[in-house]
Amino acid sequence: MSARVRRVAILGHTRRPGVQRAAARLAAVLKRACTVRFADDLARAVEPEAEPLRARSGQALLPLARWCDLLISLGGDGTALRGARALAGRSGALMPINLGGLGFLTVAEERESIPALQAVMKGKWPIARRRLVGAVVRRAGRVVHRGRALNDAVVKAAGGYAALHLRMTALGHDLGHLVADGIVCASASGSTAYSLSAGGPVLAPDVDAFVVTPACPHTLGSRPLVLPLRGVVRLRVLGTSDHAMLLLDGQEGVGLAPGDEVDLGLSRATVRVVVNPDHSFGRALQEKLGWQGSERRSM
Repeated sequence: MSARVRRVAILGHTRRPGVQRAAARLAAVLKRACTVRFADDLARAVEPEAEPLRARSGQALLPLARWCDLLISLGGDGTALRGARALAGRSGALMPINLGGLGFLTVAEERESIPALQAVMKGKWPIARRRLVGAVVRRAGRVVHRGRALNDAVVKAAGGYAALHLRMTALGHDLGHLVADGIVCASASGSTAYSLSAGGPVLAPDVDAFVVTPACPHTLGSRPLVLPLRGVVRLRVLGTSDHAMLLLDGQEGVGLAPGDEVDLGLSRATVRVVVNPDHSFGRALQEKLGWQGSERRSM
């Protein structure tokens, strides 16, 4: 980061072991040079040694995202996704630190958090812009919901094994009636998540494109599509024996009714994310997703 960081917010997954301790330790380092505030749930859970900070720093996430220059998320990818949606279109940057499981979106492990933070504060780590997926739900021609997701927007049946019937339009053409568990619309950042598990391709995170991947389609011919920056996919809900829903980053759900139309594409909003120059995307594919290849083989 080139601009001086004066206001730092800390968001944490409070049920993860060690998050409260890590938050207190980072706050102790940061308070010498800037103002630090905790998200309200973390402020309530923080360890007793940070009591002076706890008493005055708790704040709801959205106002916190508007206030901060840097938002540190402590947890796994789910915590990073919460922070990213809150920061969308804001000037603050996201620094996700892994205290969770896979942590594909994170830029440092908990044991590296202090030196990583020092590097960010000194402007040694760059900032990248990541584009989000945008979703618009229309019912009887009227917009009833707008939402964004860093990883993916998924239209699916709400319960177990019920198939979802959809009419899909993309590339300026009616692509027909699709029967599937759902449809995953993933950003480049999210192409390594649910879409990948459903058979979609991997996109480098700086590509301005998105992937539309059918999840368990009831046909041999429905394949993933990679669409450009201004592309739009329209899904019309035809029906299901269950309830249909739109799910944003697996965290925010919106109920859908037969006849509803959902427009999916890349949002104009971006989120600024800290990049660890020592952890390339290719390295993450190998270490966290098990990308296989041989250094040498015979012809």
